[in-house]
Amino acid sequence: MSVLSRSACVAAVAAIGLASFTACSPPDAGGSGGGDAGTAITVAETTAPSSLDPQRSGLFADRFAWQLSYECLMATQPDGTVEPALATGYELSDDRTEYTFTLQDGVTFHNGDTLDADDVVYSFERLAESPERFDKELFPTLDHAEKVDDSTVKFVLSSPDAGFVNNMGSPLVWGCSIMSESSKDANLATEMIGTGPWKQVAYEPETSLELERNADYWGDATKSDKLTVLYMPNMGTQVSNLKAGKVDIIFPDQGSAKGITGDDFTVENVHTDSTIFLQINNTKEPFDDPKVLQAMALAFDRQELADQAYGGAAQPSGYLPPSLAWAPKVEDLPNYTQDTERARKLLAEAGHPDGIDLNLVYINGYDPGTNDLLAVMQKQLSDAGFNVELEPLEAAAWSDYRGDLSKYELSWNAQSYYANPYQYVAPVPGRQGEVPASLQKLIDEALAADSEEAYQEGLSAVAKHEAELVYPTLTLLATDMFVAHGASLTGVEVPSSQSRTFLSQVSK
Repeated sequence: MSVLSRSACVAAVAAIGLASFTACSPPDAGGSGGGDAGTAITVAETTAPSSLDPQRSGLFADRFAWQLSYECLMATQPDGTVEPALATGYELSDDRTEYTFTLQDGVTFHNGDTLDADDVVYSFERLAESPERFDKELFPTLDHAEKVDDSTVKFVLSSPDAGFVNNMGSPLVWGCSIMSESSKDANLATEMIGTGPWKQVAYEPETSLELERNADYWGDATKSDKLTVLYMPNMGTQVSNLKAGKVDIIFPDQGSAKGITGDDFTVENVHTDSTIFLQINNTKEPFDDPKVLQAMALAFDRQELADQAYGGAAQPSGYLPPSLAWAPKVEDLPNYTQDTERARKLLAEAGHPDGIDLNLVYINGYDPGTNDLLAVMQKQLSDAGFNVELEPLEAAAWSDYRGDLSKYELSWNAQSYYANPYQYVAPVPGRQGEVPASLQKLIDEALAADSEEAYQEGLSAVAKHEAELVYPTLTLLATDMFVAHGASLTGVEVPSSQSRTFLSQVSK
């Protein structure tokens, strides 16, 4: 997978921990290692963006467009390391509440403006005006950003947050995109004005997005001269266009991937950090009983769920995705190995020898494996003594149900990649009972960590304790994705985040 040339330098300075992070040198301005002039690649995406504005949508699929043109001060690499991007690095105050970033020299936006501290401050002030207040989700401890000088910005936190830099380097550029202050009068819903390697040329909503190599890019130039993204909601149309040579890359579902064969094409299975879990309504009796929760956890055979619902195109997962090398192994977590006999015994001890009746709400047909997954889950829960009534819903109705704790006992849920791994284990106010004191203590310790290693160790402890408590979710699977492309293409290496930034390294 593509890693910036600075990775060796970053490894050398990593030992100093979170207190300071500085790149040895930025890539050559103007794009060292330029691409092959005249080459063009065409990609098909299933879902068109609802907006090209990186601060006005929370939809995961929208971010695939933003990543092509916008960038952040930091950047998470495919191996999980967070490296400098628009910033050369940062310094952290002794009390770990002030991050001071120094900006790269010579970075320009696609409208010709030069990046400076005013743009960074503007970006985060604008983020605080986002309709859904994404700043509160991604940067809950951020008090404000302030300009130190033209090339220096300070972020002041209300309390230490060891995950702050992770979100500042999201490969999905969600929440951390740096925007030009002069673009405030532009229609950013249809026009991207970023600093990235691709510059927008044309956009036809619901149909296509056309980009070209940013000749003034501060970093490594794109390998291809042009990039066209076509929005094709019908997967059969995508496959036929790939086979006809009209599209170079598609991201097929599991069923469609099986039909793409022959030496002219390459189909790869990519493990992702997107997870599927059950939200337990522990505000209702008897789901506030630890024995009932433990029994529910012991009902599941996660490998069987992956094999029968997704044909093996998924992995058993704990609270932290298995792609995180430092995360606890799923098989080592408490209550994660199926034991239906033990589950029934626990229910009897909790006063439910005849089992428990409950409902499970989910989005009908969310993906090709969802309905099969729910059927297998229903069977496994039944074997453990839980009599489950499945309630398939449309997306809007399911969302309404989740907001009304009187309507359900269990809710299927799916979450996409998070740059900050804490968000996989973070409690969700309003959809669960009070956070146990023992868990909150571990969370506080993790967030106050003074090094990346200590932060990871803290989050691992949180994940293990949540598995022990079965609080308040049950993470089941990390799903896979597929990428199919012409065999002559090089550089098609999709990271577990599913970020499309890899497209800058694709060539024919």
